[in-house]
Amino acid sequence: MATTIKTSSKNYFNKIQKYLHNKRVFFTPSLNLGVYALTIFDLNQDQTNSLISKMTKHFHLTNQQEPLALAA
Repeated sequence: MATTIKTSSKNYFNKIQKYLHNKRVFFTPSLNLGVYALTIFDLNQDQTNSLISKMTKHFHLTNQQEPLALAA
């Protein structure tokens, strides 16, 4: 499963990147049209939800998840 975190703030991008690195989570950073993205790999649904919950509390953010795509 892959999860993508997007932000337009380079500051938050760097902070989240450092946070994920410290948590030893495998991710790939990218930049596309001024939007910074971090794609997280190799976590199941429960691990992803736990990580996102802890991270939103750590950075005092709101959780705005997009609905999951339907399987074909």
